[in-house]
Amino acid sequence: MKAGAGSVFKWIGYGLLGLVGLVVVGVGAVVLLFDWNDARGFVARRASAALNREVAIDGDLRVHLGNPIRIHLEGLRVANADWAQDRTMAEIRALDASLRPWPLLRGNWELPELKFEGPKLILEKNDKGEANWNFGPPNAEKEVAKETVTPDKRGDIPVIERLLIADGRLRYRDPTSDIDIDNTINTATGDNNSDTVQLNGKGNFAGKPFTLAVEGGSLLYLRDDPKPYPLKIDAAVGKTKGRIEGSVAEPVKLEGVDLSVALSGNDLAEIFPILGIPTPKTRPYSISGHLSREGGLWAFHGMNGKVGESDLSGDLSVDTNGERPMVKADLTSNRLAAQDLAGLIGASPRGSGDYPTRGNGRVIPATPVNVEMLRNTDMDVRLRGKRVEAPFAPLQDLDMRVRLANGDLHFDPLSLGIGGGRIAGTVQVDGSRKVPAMRTNLDIRAMKLSTFFSETSLAGQIGGTVAGRIQLAGSGKTVADLLGSSDGKIGVAVDGGRVTSLAVKGLKTNILETLGVVISGSKPMPFNCLVGNMSVQNGVAQVEALVLDTPETLVTGKGRISLRNESLDLRIVGDSKSPQVFATHVPVLVGGTLGNPDIGVDPTESAARGAAAVALGVLLTPLAGVLPFLDPGSEEQPQCGRLVQDARSPDKGAAASGRTGAGKSGDGRGDGKGSGSAR
Repeated sequence: MKAGAGSVFKWIGYGLLGLVGLVVVGVGAVVLLFDWNDARGFVARRASAALNREVAIDGDLRVHLGNPIRIHLEGLRVANADWAQDRTMAEIRALDASLRPWPLLRGNWELPELKFEGPKLILEKNDKGEANWNFGPPNAEKEVAKETVTPDKRGDIPVIERLLIADGRLRYRDPTSDIDIDNTINTATGDNNSDTVQLNGKGNFAGKPFTLAVEGGSLLYLRDDPKPYPLKIDAAVGKTKGRIEGSVAEPVKLEGVDLSVALSGNDLAEIFPILGIPTPKTRPYSISGHLSREGGLWAFHGMNGKVGESDLSGDLSVDTNGERPMVKADLTSNRLAAQDLAGLIGASPRGSGDYPTRGNGRVIPATPVNVEMLRNTDMDVRLRGKRVEAPFAPLQDLDMRVRLANGDLHFDPLSLGIGGGRIAGTVQVDGSRKVPAMRTNLDIRAMKLSTFFSETSLAGQIGGTVAGRIQLAGSGKTVADLLGSSDGKIGVAVDGGRVTSLAVKGLKTNILETLGVVISGSKPMPFNCLVGNMSVQNGVAQVEALVLDTPETLVTGKGRISLRNESLDLRIVGDSKSPQVFATHVPVLVGGTLGNPDIGVDPTESAARGAAAVALGVLLTPLAGVLPFLDPGSEEQPQCGRLVQDARSPDKGAAASGRTGAGKSGDGRGDGKGSGSAR
């Protein structure tokens, strides 16, 4: 909980007791006077001088000497700070107190009974962070004041054997945190006739409706009972609900904390204004665990629960000793839903309608990079997902470490098993700069398309081994700005693939047959290599090489994909390696947007026949550049590597075209015999 909120609870007890103490001191000074109402001015003046605030007593003041001394006071008022909204900071409609005189000689306060009727206390900060509970002259030593009002241990609290509060009110306002809480304070008697202190409040916290219910043991229990102090808290901020129940061995110092905590809500991201812990957007969650404290280190042990459709367990700690809170966590999910990870990239696990984009039909999130959240807390969090589930692909496991230091966020390592292979690398979002910056370096290794699509309608229709790399760097205030300004490279290669006619059945245009790649029935058509390489400048990805090498046809493409406005502008052409009777070789145009591609043909032009060797020679330079980028030094892409190695000249490219069509035809490795497309 933030420091301002903590001060509220500290002042619930000590603010009211301090006011009573001032009155009692004044009463002692005029104990020999007979007309107690005439002493009101003297008491008020002494209290005003002590607080450097105007103190007034508008009602009766009566004192009955004896053992104990009995005091009755009405209409006590303490003025607020000059800048505050309300003129009065504290007021008490009526106060009745009994005080044992002899312990005063030893400097001890013992009150058999203390009763408040209609007490009202307003605690607030202004927009500069100044607090109205800072009394004394402006140059007063803060540490001296702190020692005066803050006891060191339970035994330093005045002895109050019975505390009665009726119709009490506590107001806390902090515009810097958008907090406005209005609480009622009452005491009650439990079923076992033991007194409890109850605090019930409502208002606004961080712009959301707030409710609070606190129940604790009596003040006498707080002071004298050696057993841990019992505490129960129920709070809600908007749809975020928390329940804390247990005990605190040393409540004044907050030592020996032994509390069970249950937290639930609609979105974990909503806890940042409350607890200051940065989290991504999530689906509804419910987690519980055990809270303890040692010095400035708060630990949440045995955490267990669900976030969306994912289970989550582990340990979390918050160290408040440094310049910024340091959050450390080691978390595990046995069943992790990929949808619940969408918040990490600025999207929403609830779907595309739950996060902003740059316009209708756009898919790239325009979610602002929350630099305040990044700069507020440091983090070192490890998340392991043993089993990752997704509706679109089989994912194996996730290993991710999130490190955040002074606004600079790193995902390193970031590793996700996919399709029998792995996506691995690093992502950085630097929020310490005036304009946030992003740097991404991700590799795709040994992903099998047959495994990737095994649980979809395309099972058995597509095959091949995928490798690739994404290297981007950009800057901007939103995720869309980061990508829309990025520079770098994107490359992908599919080696030894296969595809059937069923895989392209649902397309508006049968793109393969249009390009001269004829597939008959359900028999897979093998292809040697599919490779694409794009250079990205200022958010526009320019195609440097796009090649599909089949036994009969070489398909090539050019154009651009804009990450700035999400538009597509691609032209794809098929060139035959040998005469084909039924192949059309009409260029295909891909337009539209990332969210709604539009695939059509260019009826005004046909591709040149027999131009495969020439096309491959022209593409040699960009292909030679992309393959080391995709697969440095491994045996993962043998056929795509051979495509470049053999295509040293148009003549060798033509020879290579003949060789790549030879071999086995049914293994999906692109080694089928080049029998031609005529059937």
